[in-house]
Amino acid sequence: MRARTITIPCDSVGLGELPALVVEPDLELDTASVLLFLHGKGETGSSLGTLPLVCVHQTPPFQALLGRLPDTLVIAPQAPPIPTLDDWNWREHVKALAEFLAHRYAKQRVVASGFSRGGLGILQLVSAYPDLVQAWALVDPQPARDQAETNAILPPPAVSERGWLRYGLFRNRSERWKTFSSLLFEQLLEENRDSTELPHAEMAVQAYCGSPLSVSTGKKNLYDFLGLNFQYAQR
Repeated sequence: MRARTITIPCDSVGLGELPALVVEPDLELDTASVLLFLHGKGETGSSLGTLPLVCVHQTPPFQALLGRLPDTLVIAPQAPPIPTLDDWNWREHVKALAEFLAHRYAKQRVVASGFSRGGLGILQLVSAYPDLVQAWALVDPQPARDQAETNAILPPPAVSERGWLRYGLFRNRSERWKTFSSLLFEQLLEENRDSTELPHAEMAVQAYCGSPLSVSTGKKNLYDFLGLNFQYAQR
């Protein structure tokens, strides 16, 4: 396993590049699956010093650093809090990410996952570039900004079959969040979706540590669905 930092060219307003953490496996890189991970609201940053935040919630780059994704190359870009922490969005960077992945890993299998606002970012990516990733998994994605974007990013059947979702049912959750999650839920195959009453951050930790959907029904966990070899921690 080797970890390094790179920059992804980006022509978003006021931004020329995105920093990214890359964790590479100890094998021929052109045979590795590529996993793109997009972080949530609280993990933004504007310098290499903040890049480790993409590992918060024990996300795929964190798991890869521990050696638990031995056959996977993980890429975790970091978005800056522009214009503000509350208002930034992966929407501005989707084109740059798609061009980077298509150019750098054209001959490799690419999958994607995102948490919270990063989950919305993955939907924005796969709706704009439906042939880019072979499978995608979302953990409690943030709702789209309005009905027009909701209509635009809900995946068509051919794309929804490649999707996996876990989202939260909280008493204090806004109706907008509940409505969006429910609409997305209905778009996916029943065996690839689940809901839970776990808190937002805890849901991410459990999903990225490889816990399954609904244990009693034998549904796949996030890594099994994405077709990745995940090595569980030794007890």
